[in-house]
Amino acid sequence: MQQKSSALRAKEAFLALYQAGEFEPGGKLPSEVHMAERLGVSRETWRKALSLLRSDGLLVSKHGSGTYLLERPRRIANDLAQLQSMTKMIAAAGIHENESHVEGAVGRAPADVTRFFEAPVDEEFFILQRVRHADCGIISASRSYLPLKYAQELREQIPPSIFAYLERAHGIRISRALTELFIPPQDDPLRALLRLPQGREAFGFRQYHYDSRGNPLLYSLDYLRSDLFHFTIMRTRP
Repeated sequence: MQQKSSALRAKEAFLALYQAGEFEPGGKLPSEVHMAERLGVSRETWRKALSLLRSDGLLVSKHGSGTYLLERPRRIANDLAQLQSMTKMIAAAGIHENESHVEGAVGRAPADVTRFFEAPVDEEFFILQRVRHADCGIISASRSYLPLKYAQELREQIPPSIFAYLERAHGIRISRALTELFIPPQDDPLRALLRLPQGREAFGFRQYHYDSRGNPLLYSLDYLRSDLFHFTIMRTRP
């Protein structure tokens, strides 16, 4: 088994202290010498850990002043190897959703959706469109397609998480998904819902969700602000 680097272990040790309340959001960190001693690592190792924490959007270094914890993480970190709902991703990052604009409708789906479900081209699906907001503005825009047999309750009230709804209402768990990552074109209507400032970009995720038996269950498009979301995946060499 591949061992973690000393910098990654130092980063995780710091995060454990942070989650235990040792450091306050917005507060200044102790000196490099103090932190290295506290974590039992060299100063160089702590500097590498600091770089990892800055890359994760948790810290900011101010020239001539020091290093500070951000009041809120600037980016929502997510390991692409782990499948979880958007609701859980945002909550785990400590970001509170102020509101969501949600629309539900019944209609036909694009060809790639019907192919995924192996359905006739004229079959109708429940189409859910959600724009999520937080204190930093719009953070994501999503469109999902669900077979009508699972959508009876959704016509009356749409829950925050489709993953949780399917488990609660139908006893079906989304266990895996094939995910395609791409950059949405500038004229994409779903991308336009993000209202991206000039020069900002978005990640696009096309996801094919399956239940534990391998049956197609949910098709979704998720467009996420690239300045807020940070994705990682561990790659191994064969």
